[in-house]
This record gives sequence, structure tokens and C-alpha cells, in this order.
Amino acid sequence: MQHLDKEPAKSQVELNDNVSSPSTAERKPPVRKNGHVNHAMDQANDGTNHHANGEHHHHHHLDLGELGHDMGLVLLPHMIKDPMLADPHIPQEERKSSINKGEMEEDIPERGNWTGKLDFLLSCLGYAVGLGNVWRFPYLCFKYGGGAFLVPYFLMLLFIGFPCFLLELTIGQYSAMGPVTVYSNISPMFKGLGIANFVAQSFVGLYYNMIIAWTIYYLFASFTSHLPWQDCSNNFNDQFCFSIAEYTDCVEQRKNTSDLVYINRNCTNEPAFLNDIMSNKALWYKHTKELKHPNETTYKADCWYTNATFCNENATEASILKPFDLPVGKRDSSSSQYLKISVLKEAASIEPEHFGTPDWALALSLLCAWIIIFLCLVKGIKSSGKVVYVTATFPYLVLIILLIRAVTLDGASDGIYFYLVPDTTKLANIEVWVAAAGQIFFSLSVAGGGLITLASYNQFNNNILRDTLIVCIGNCSTSFVAGFAIFSVLGFMAKQIGLDVEDVATSGTGLAFVAYPDLVTKLPLPTLWAILFFLMLFTLGLDSQFAIVETILTGVLDYQPKLRNKKMYVVAGVCIVGFICGLPLTCPGGGYLLDLLDNYAAVWPYLFIGATELILLSWVYGYSNFIDDLVEMTNATWLNNKYVKYFLATFYMVVSPLIIVVILLIDWASYKPFTKGDYEYPGWANGIGWFIAMFCILSVPIVMIIYVVMKWFNSGQPTDKDGSMDVLEESYRHTNEWRANAFKAYERGETTADFGYEALANGRLIRRRGADIRTGGIDNKGWRKSADLTSL
Repeated sequence: MQHLDKEPAKSQVELNDNVSSPSTAERKPPVRKNGHVNHAMDQANDGTNHHANGEHHHHHHLDLGELGHDMGLVLLPHMIKDPMLADPHIPQEERKSSINKGEMEEDIPERGNWTGKLDFLLSCLGYAVGLGNVWRFPYLCFKYGGGAFLVPYFLMLLFIGFPCFLLELTIGQYSAMGPVTVYSNISPMFKGLGIANFVAQSFVGLYYNMIIAWTIYYLFASFTSHLPWQDCSNNFNDQFCFSIAEYTDCVEQRKNTSDLVYINRNCTNEPAFLNDIMSNKALWYKHTKELKHPNETTYKADCWYTNATFCNENATEASILKPFDLPVGKRDSSSSQYLKISVLKEAASIEPEHFGTPDWALALSLLCAWIIIFLCLVKGIKSSGKVVYVTATFPYLVLIILLIRAVTLDGASDGIYFYLVPDTTKLANIEVWVAAAGQIFFSLSVAGGGLITLASYNQFNNNILRDTLIVCIGNCSTSFVAGFAIFSVLGFMAKQIGLDVEDVATSGTGLAFVAYPDLVTKLPLPTLWAILFFLMLFTLGLDSQFAIVETILTGVLDYQPKLRNKKMYVVAGVCIVGFICGLPLTCPGGGYLLDLLDNYAAVWPYLFIGATELILLSWVYGYSNFIDDLVEMTNATWLNNKYVKYFLATFYMVVSPLIIVVILLIDWASYKPFTKGDYEYPGWANGIGWFIAMFCILSVPIVMIIYVVMKWFNSGQPTDKDGSMDVLEESYRHTNEWRANAFKAYERGETTADFGYEALANGRLIRRRGADIRTGGIDNKGWRKSADLTSL
């Protein structure tokens, strides 16, 4: 495009929708009537004119300035169907094909929008607040110094959480595209990011729905007056099952009867029984413990319990003179055995000979989970947007009830003390900072594509700045408050058993499906508490799974928009495939597979995607363009203030991507074969995990190389510098479709920010800043010779 001899009187630019290119003398000037604009359009030579087709347009308040004659045809924004039509150099036949393409696109069904602002906010909150908030955050606080962990945690919320969360909401809302298509429009050479997102979410969706299936299994099992994990009298319990209730009763009986011992699920002083225990001391009292060398490296050594709580590495079998209670290291709760033996029927390893076949009860639970997902998503966001009113709020109700009950338990203060009192020496350990950053990353669910998907159904002018603050603060507050409830429970359990809090604290499924089920058996009306708790877990998982599956669906439907009219069949297909692919997780070896997928599919790919997103938006697309996108949607012109822009640039351009890259490199540098408890996964299993992770990660550079090479071939294989640079620029520069949603909003008058749109002679649609948009501070517009957003 040539420079204008005279700038428009206002910030907005008049655009025109002529499909032919008559001479300047033939063009008729715009006519003003009552502040609106009408155009007398010349009939195109090919007979295709929007007015001739009966399309009458009415434009909202465009103040027009005189334009230089060297600009060529000028287009009215409300008339543009395809900027390609504005190019007089494009042959008539190509313009016809473009028109036909536009007519075809008009037949494509709309994606739809949230029916209310709360739909999106609650969906976003429900997606971010998931099962991990209930167990992972409190456990990390315990592991990394209690209250000291809160320092790096909240710093990482500032450095990573807010920037990444806002970035994903911005690109989703601005483009109205899902992750599979949005990256290929921001920068076509980065379309591999969409593939990485899609594949990673597919694997996560498989095992996440299996955890939801576990909650369904437990929920049905809770509808009984005597919970199946309530004591050690079940067929699945072995000799190491330890019942707190039975043990407490045994301690009470000792006041009247001496020499009572609680071991092998019995409270007895019968000589024959105790002699049998003493004849097999190694089974009952020999154990291993972790010790440290002088150089701080750890190793495991054999030890012998000399009483129920202390295992002495210097003791021998002869040190045990008489029987005593089952030692703490040997104890296994009934709830733990119920999970491992009755529910999962856990195999000895992931090896094929141990893996087994699907368990019918778990398979039915998984089928039920996918049917629920289907019913909630069959009508798209209009149905899931209403379901989240329950699924996103109910967990808070149960959590508050559990919190009130938990803090009143005997021993709760010990747990809370352990949770909050800081161990500042832990802050010198790099692992603490890595763990804090990782927890923020996964707690907010960034880089999984779900946030982009949810935001893509927003109205263009939705206030995502407000939503980002609400969801990020709400999510982290939920984790913090959940810590009080959980450590109150652990304090109670520790006092009941006679152990320290650190000896009963476990992470992951151990806390959700072992510690809490154990707790409800100690409360009045245990059946009611069990039903409420597993309903809470179910709803926590469900709205997160909504976003995961919706991301997969959006990827399919955005890639093939004509399938939107058949969404019910697409949803059914995705759910059927998900159920079939998830069946291995219902096998005895499925628990090992689930942990493998969780470790490899959800960690490295998400870290890589997050770092790449920040680099793409800040350096390739352009940090200034990103800020102006935000301003255009929210009219928050203060974002262009010099000091604000510099402040945000510090995070988006340097700090946030650097932290994520460092975390990823540290994780790779310190890699050890994956383990589950004391079980180390075989090489082939870790190899499968690496393949899944690298398939997601390497899809980005591989697709980038293929795209640029194909672009070079299709451009006539230029060998000169200018030709090669043009190919590269076309590869990384955003497409017209990237701004299509913004242009529609501009056309409908949904945005009040001072921006205008303009079609260049080459068919490129650009946006211009208006006089009211202040510019200051850093003005990085990405890798391009001519900026997308021009100056005043």
C-alpha cells in the first residue's frame, strides 16, 4: 500500500467492498445522509455485487475523511466479505472463486457464545479449580517447608500465573478460535502448537476421566450403612491392615487387661498367637529406612523395629524380646487396601504379563463417566454453561462444611501448625521454587488449551482483565483454604494413631482416596459424609473434564466447521473413542499407566507450550500488538501507559518465559526413571512416556520446518534474499482470519476502542490505531518489516 497524502479526519478508515476495479473516474463518491454513509456501487463486470444480490447494509457512525487517490479502492468495513476482492491485480476468475468461497462460508454454522457472563466465569473457575487443589497444594506445603512454600508460590502466581492466564484468555476471546486453529492464524509456521495442545489434552482427558470414574465407583459404594473400608474385617484385607477404631479399642482394653497386642487384625494376649508372631519376626518387625551419607546423598538400609514407632538400623532380630503392636511402617489402612485390592485390583507391575484385563466394575464406571460428559456437552456450551452453576459451586459448599468440621477435630491444631509454620531453610533449595512454579502452572490449567477454548465463546468485549483476577485469586485461595481442611484431618489422624503429622501425610490419590475415606469413618453419619465428599470430588473433576473434552471438540469442529450441524454425532464419537482408549486404565495394571500418562503427557508438553506461547505472542506476533488486542476488547487504554507497558513487558517478554524454560531445563537435567512408590518403571515404559512427551513437543519445530519449506516451494523456490525473506514473512505473519472476529465486532459496534480497519491492495486486512490510543513505552511489533498496527 502507498502512503496516504492526507490522513483521515478521524481514526477510522473507510473501507469498500467493490468486487471489480473501475477507474477512478468511474467511481462514485460516498454520500452522507444523517450522519450515516451510503455508497452507490458500480455494477461489477462479472455481475456479482452485494447490492445487486439484495444485501443492504447500514453502518454505525463512520466519520469519513478524504483519502488520497493513490490509495486505490476504499472499502466500507460492513461490506467486506473477503479482502482478496479489494485487490485490482487479482484476476476476475480468482475473484469469482473468492466470492464463491465467501458464499460457502456463510453456510457454515456459527460457533455459538455463552448465554451469560457467569457461564464463562464459572466454567473458567471450575476448569482451574480441580482435583489437584484438594491434595497437591497442601502436600507441597508440607514437603517444602510449610508456610515457607507460600513465598515462592505467590511470587510464581505473579510471574507466571497472571501473565499466562491472561494471554490465553486474550487470544481465545480475540480470535473466537480453539487452540488447534488459533496458532495457525496468529503465525502459520507455529501451527504445530495446536497439534501439541490437541494431543496432550487427548491423553490428559483419557486418564482424568478415569479418576472421575473412581469417584463414581466410590460414590455408589458409599450408599450403605457400613462403608466397605470402615474396618479390617473384609475379605480383601490382609494381615497388615490397621484399623484406627480397633486399635483405639485395644488401647482402652489395656487398662483392664495387661499384655494386649494389636497385630494381624487382632487385639489379643493369647500365648499361641503371640508365639507365632515371635517365630516370624522378620515378617512383622523388619523394615527399611532412608538414611543420608555425609555428602547428603540418600540410601536405604535395613532396620528392625524395637517398638511400634522406631526402626533402628543398628538393631538385630535378637533385639526384639517380646511382641508389640504392628509397627507404623507396616501398617496399611483399610481404605488403602480397599483402593489397591478391591477397587483397582492393583497388579505387581506394568509389565504385560501382570497388566491383566479390564475389570467390569471399573469399566462400567468409566462408561458412566463418558455418558455424563456426553449429556453435558451434547448441546455445546449452552448445556455445559448451565451445568457449571452446580459443578463449580457445589465443591465450595462441601469444602466449607468439611473445613468447619475438620478444624474442630481433636489434633487439628497440630496439623494446622505443621501446615503454616515456615521452615525458611527450605527456600535455599531450588526444588522448592521449581515446585511452586509448577504448581501455579498446573493449578491454573494454563497451556492445556482449555482456557483458549472457553474464552473463544466469549463476546468480543467481555472484560477478561476482571475475569483473570477473579479466577487466579479464587483458584489460589481455594488451594490455600483447602490446606486448612486437609491438614486438620491429618493432625486428627496423627493423634489417633500416635504418630507425627509428617508420617501420615501423603500426596495424590493417597490423600483423596485413602486419607479422606478414612476420615469419614470417624465422623458421625459416615455414610452421609462419604456421599458428600465423593460428590465434591466428582464435581471438581467434572467441570475440568468439560473444558478438556470441549478443547478436543473445538479442535475438530474448528478444523471442519461444516460438522457443527452434526455436533451431537461428533461429541458421541469423541466419547466412544475416549471410552475405548481408556479401557486399559481399568485393568489391574491401569493405575501404573495412569501415573505414567500424568507424569509425561501433562508436565513437559504443557511447560513447553506455555513458554512457546509467551515467546510467540511477545516476540513474533509482537508485544505491542498483543497489548492493543487487549485494549481493543476491553477499552482499557491505561494499558498503553508508558510505565504500565514497560512493567508488563518485563514479564511477558523476559521473566515469565525465562522462568518456564529454566524449570523445563532443570527438570530434564535432573531426570530419573519414573517411579511409583518403591516401584521403578521399566525402560520400555519410560520410553513410551518420552515418546508421548516428545511427540507433543517436537511437533512444533517439525511442522514449522515443513510449513516454511512448502511455502518456499509454492512461492517458486526463490533464491534471492528478498524473495526468501518474503516467504519467511508470510510464514510468520498472522492471517486475515486472525482479525476476522475483531472486524465483525467492529462492524457491529461492539467495541468502543479507537481502532480502524483497512484493506491493502494486496488483500491484507490491517488495523490502525486512532487518535485516542495513547502509545508509550516499549513498542515491539514483532518480526515484520511493516508493522500490522501503524502509528498515527
